[in-house]
Amino acid sequence: MSIQNCLTRLVTAKRITQKQADDALALHEGLQGRLYPSMGPASAEAASALEAARVMMQAAQERKLMAAKQAIRQNEIASRMQMHPNGKATGLMSALVRDNWEGGAQTGDAINIESHTEAVTKKLLGIMNGTMDKYRSTLAGLRQDTESIWNVVDEIYGVDTGDADAKAAALAFSETAKYAVDRVKREGKPLSVLEDWRLPQSWDAKQVKNAGERQFLHDLWQEYEAGNMRVIDKEGWGEAPKAAVPGIIQNAFKDITLGKVQGTGAGGFSNQLRVFRFDNPETYKRLMKKYGVGSGGLFNTMMGHVQAMAREIAFTEVLGPNYQQNFEKLLQVAREDDAGRSVGERIASRVTLNDPRAVQRTYDALSGRLGVAQSELIAGIGGGMRNLQTAARLGSATIAALPGDSMTAVLAANYNGIPATNVLARLVTDLTTNREGAEDLARQLNLTAATVLDTAIGTKRFEDEVIGQGVTGRIADGLMRVTGINVWTEGLKRAFSMEFMGMIARQSEHTFEKLDPMFQGFLTRYGFTPADWDKVRVAPHIEADGAKFFDVNAVEDQRLADRLMSAVIDERHFAVVEPDARIRGTMTGGLQRGTIIGEAVRSATQFKSFPMTYMMTHMMRALTQGSMANRAYRTTQLTLTMTIAGAAMSQMQSLIAGRDPQDMADPRFWGQSFIRGGGGGMLADFIYSSTTRGKEGITQYLTGPAPGAIIAGAGDLAQALAGNKELKGKMLADHLKAWTPGSSLWYTKMATDRLIFDNIQAMIDPTYRASFDRYERRMKKDFGQSFWWAPGDGLPQRAPHMP
Repeated sequence: MSIQNCLTRLVTAKRITQKQADDALALHEGLQGRLYPSMGPASAEAASALEAARVMMQAAQERKLMAAKQAIRQNEIASRMQMHPNGKATGLMSALVRDNWEGGAQTGDAINIESHTEAVTKKLLGIMNGTMDKYRSTLAGLRQDTESIWNVVDEIYGVDTGDADAKAAALAFSETAKYAVDRVKREGKPLSVLEDWRLPQSWDAKQVKNAGERQFLHDLWQEYEAGNMRVIDKEGWGEAPKAAVPGIIQNAFKDITLGKVQGTGAGGFSNQLRVFRFDNPETYKRLMKKYGVGSGGLFNTMMGHVQAMAREIAFTEVLGPNYQQNFEKLLQVAREDDAGRSVGERIASRVTLNDPRAVQRTYDALSGRLGVAQSELIAGIGGGMRNLQTAARLGSATIAALPGDSMTAVLAANYNGIPATNVLARLVTDLTTNREGAEDLARQLNLTAATVLDTAIGTKRFEDEVIGQGVTGRIADGLMRVTGINVWTEGLKRAFSMEFMGMIARQSEHTFEKLDPMFQGFLTRYGFTPADWDKVRVAPHIEADGAKFFDVNAVEDQRLADRLMSAVIDERHFAVVEPDARIRGTMTGGLQRGTIIGEAVRSATQFKSFPMTYMMTHMMRALTQGSMANRAYRTTQLTLTMTIAGAAMSQMQSLIAGRDPQDMADPRFWGQSFIRGGGGGMLADFIYSSTTRGKEGITQYLTGPAPGAIIAGAGDLAQALAGNKELKGKMLADHLKAWTPGSSLWYTKMATDRLIFDNIQAMIDPTYRASFDRYERRMKKDFGQSFWWAPGDGLPQRAPHMP
């Protein structure tokens, strides 16, 4: 009996559906085509029928597992929503990002997708064990090995290149991908049953679009006809019939050029991205160089795939294998609950960014939907302007980060019972004498620095400021690297996390009841019970440099290990304040890139995410946690600590701008320090002056740096043309400086200002000296400061006067 007749009888008997029969037949035909060259027609048909039956049985088992896991995760989150004291929307938000109400003690679980994604990413990087580091870009992105990395492709396909580094990288990448696939499949994620996938495909929409549909179809069809490539149907049931291949390639062209393969959150394991199977490395390299990664993007493609797999695992392990479906159901429950709450409760949820709309924006930011451009042209213009503003204005970001991050790290360490001096001491050691050893230990502890991913988006705190890998993106990324902000940020993250692991190792000697009160508070906040702690504390430790560190990889209960790492990362967000998906979703208004309104909102909110992040972390913790007396103490401690950080930052910024430090006896200085320490930034200047020290008015500040600079330039030009204002060298110098990458770089800022921009003004403006004098008088009047390297001076005339 033929397989077709057998399937027809099964459908008639209602033992399988017609869809299942069609899938089995398509799989059988695809397999038979592959097996035919090596055996006779009868043998090929019998073998393919047996394989088709095995695959269909496996698929049925996977569907059952998926349904079970889907129900389990949905019930878990629904229970968390029900038990959260601040409403169901807040409970759902706590599954996406860190719970800023810290309700884990009531809900019993506080794992969230964002922190879990980072933890899984670091786990995958630990498996890779630094084997891809050779191919990272260096010298601020100016140098990268873009040739020998293609040997990794050959090695993954089993071709011996004689390149030991490529062989090690290929083996590590394959092992990492296998671990990720096994892990996500255990959670019921249905993947293609054909396991001969090797490398991620990165189809570039612009390159595909430029080639055109006819050329794209021709190139892929030629590879298919030559036997270099197979085409799989999207359901993963096997190879597509030959007659269907042109249509599948045509659909792929449309999906790629319309951006449908992006922003789904499923990039790491999407069957849509596994439709084309390359049977040899040369085919992969030909097509990827022409339509995908190009010459130099393979490293980012492979490392980006690691990130995508980690994100998919996190979504699946928190929300279920069909997480989009679960999220939509749970969000509707949250909406209904929100509608029935009191006016005060609804206002509180909106102020704390926990209302259903904020939940939706956060999910869209996490899944990547907000990053998909509706119009590449509009996104390119908006993103390009923001990149240039980043390169021009964030050159001194490190000066703000040094005192600010040091103080937040101290606060976070003290809150969890970690000696703050140990964190800062480890940071200094790791950044100076023990950089290589620190990274080796970090890999063992799943704490590998995120910068090894090297995806040209800058450090996370500015990831919304550096867009893509175009010219302006590379300029902004390169400038951010040379400021030292990436090294500082990742070093502090690692130091805090390592000391946290050391504290867990020390505390593991005690039962829950005898734990240090601060550490016990940490466990309670994140829903860990005494029974949970007993399971965690028995895990063996890692010893290094005479100290013990907790090894999360040794915890037998994977879920407990994941919850613990998520909690540690959540606490690290207090040590190094960075915008999470909740803040990113809010600052974009939930609007996609590539729309006029979406780009306008992104430009208006550029550089303004820190104050909101600060409020959602330290300020909210101080104002909502513990007794009223404890809240008063924490708020006072926070205010004083961050005011000191603001004072240090103000003085450092004065020095690199050529001014003497401010008089700390002046009340205005401490008012400014208070606001700067709380993330007010340029707002401090508005309190004492109608314009900022960057010569910007309130309108430009509110519209954002890029639109503000354009508005200011257009306004000056219009007034000059109308005869209401004289075009002066100072005006030109200010506008040039606002768009010149590197003009604010902290260790060259003074030389740049005095030797370049002051000279531009002097060459054009015959009254330049009067202009310089007016500026000096204004700084003396508004801030009580004189200059140690005054405007117009080729060299400093004296040393700074220290207060």
